[in-house]
Amino acid sequence: MIARRLNPILDMLDEGLRLYRRGFVGFVLVTAIWFVPVVIGISLSIAAARYWGAWVTLLILLGWGLGTIPLSMYLVGGLSRALLMIQHGYNVQVWSALAIHPLRATGMGCYGLVLYIIASIASSMVSFLCLCPLYTMMVGTIGSIGFFTETAGHLGTGLAILSGIMLMMVFVLYYGLSLVLSGATFGTLVYGLQPFVQDSLSFGNAIQRSIDLILYRLGYNLLAFMFASAVFGAMAIAVTVAVGVLIPLPLVLALGGESLVVQGVSASAWLLGVALVLPPLPIWMALLYQHNLQRWQGADLSERIAVLKPHPPLDM
Repeated sequence: MIARRLNPILDMLDEGLRLYRRGFVGFVLVTAIWFVPVVIGISLSIAAARYWGAWVTLLILLGWGLGTIPLSMYLVGGLSRALLMIQHGYNVQVWSALAIHPLRATGMGCYGLVLYIIASIASSMVSFLCLCPLYTMMVGTIGSIGFFTETAGHLGTGLAILSGIMLMMVFVLYYGLSLVLSGATFGTLVYGLQPFVQDSLSFGNAIQRSIDLILYRLGYNLLAFMFASAVFGAMAIAVTVAVGVLIPLPLVLALGGESLVVQGVSASAWLLGVALVLPPLPIWMALLYQHNLQRWQGADLSERIAVLKPHPPLDM
């Protein structure tokens, strides 16, 4: 049963990576262009905190917070539209992919903010029900080990070391599950915004379709969100650490870590790593939306009936 549900998800992840490779340069350029206003906003915030007054800093942070919402919508919409170009056999036209009307992006941002809050509340409830008992068990076990170590001598010390290793593994599992839930929340947001960029619908109809497609096959969707988040998290850690550490390493050895050149190259390398690893998750969510939309509209009904239809007996 689990394997039957996982196979379509694995096929979707593989399809998404193949499409990412086909349009690699275009996807990375869309993400890199999105980083330009992000870097400007962060630089202004740092400069305001160092050299300007508190009121100027507060205004910049407020403007930056408000601007992050439509900027995020442009990233999600741009990557989704780039995917459509690749699927139709075209090269990614970066500016066409990002050519989303500001009112459309603002509407997406308002709906996306509400959807993200709801998804975050649901994720927090799951975390409270599943992860908090695990955390409580960790704290209780640590207290018991401390008491037993003081009273059991050398045996208690050995058990304390063994239990400490096990607790470290549980802590890594706890932290990993928290990251997976966070990624699944972001995946839910990207999935829910697909009707705004893949379909020519009015604002109200796009919201209705988003809700319908989130609730349609809810269990399968949740499994896809979690699995895609886990794979994305593993890729993100591996790629960003590799790029962010290996690229500036020769300069660090030659000039030292205090050099401004090294710091600039290190920051650029980390941004490059994020730009390389960020597109797959939106691509997977766009594909998941397309697959669910086909099933929801019955576009693949004939194929599903053909699979279920018994084959005629062979002539002897």
